Amino acid sequence: MVSFAALFYIGYRIVSTNFSSADLYEFLNPITLFFIILLSFGNWTFEILKWKIVIQTFNKISFKKATYETLVAYTYGLITPFNSGNYFKKILFYSKEHSKKIVFLNLSKGIYQMMTTLIFGSWGIYYLIDNIDARAFNQKTFLMITSCIGSIVFIVFRKKIIAYIKSIPLTIHFQLFLFSIIKFIFFSFLLMVLLHQKKLNFIALYAGICAVYLLSSLLPILNILDFAIKGSVALFVLNPLGYSEANILIAYFILWICNHAAPAITGSFLQFYQLKNKTV
Repeated sequence: MVSFAALFYIGYRIVSTNFSSADLYEFLNPITLFFIILLSFGNWTFEILKWKIVIQTFNKISFKKATYETLVAYTYGLITPFNSGNYFKKILFYSKEHSKKIVFLNLSKGIYQMMTTLIFGSWGIYYLIDNIDARAFNQKTFLMITSCIGSIVFIVFRKKIIAYIKSIPLTIHFQLFLFSIIKFIFFSFLLMVLLHQKKLNFIALYAGICAVYLLSSLLPILNILDFAIKGSVALFVLNPLGYSEANILIAYFILWICNHAAPAITGSFLQFYQLKNKTV
């Protein structure tokens, strides 16, 4: 429901916003495109490395195989609620006896990314607390429900969760956290490149981007509608800082293409190629 409400809202803002050719050229000049591709590549490289290091706790895999599994699973997660397709597809890559371990490893990878988002995002909200539109914070009920569910799940399964945590070497925990930070920096600096304007404060922009990531990550969404969610939240957060609606909408649409559509399309081709080779 939240995803479709955001889609309706972002659609309305797109229709009501005047876009010019100058706005588009600002984002599509060769230098900007080079940095967009470079940062997108860096973002997905560290996502793949995170999967590689957690799987190597019980099975050695190459970077090539980790790339295949990450992108193909992401394609399934893009069109399923709560990224569930990503989990189910990764389970199918390995024997049934490892199913529970795969779910936990994938979840732990996501938890470290969420911790990173929470750290950077909390700083961003603190820095911009007087500028952010209060409507962006109307998520108290959702936060209370998810916190209660999370607490109940941990209490019920605490012994298994603690055992799984202990089963992962400390060096892996450190690497996951470090790679999550690096991935966040790549991801956030992609938007810095898209939105940076000399006349506006550099630190305020970065704080706004961090705040958008945190606020949007608290909402239950379909990955395929990520542009609608993050774009809607960005309008509340970045518009009061002086960024035009046209620039925000174009930037987040390009971000969605680079970090969601392109990897999903690549994953689809990889699976098609793999299936084709098996049938030959």
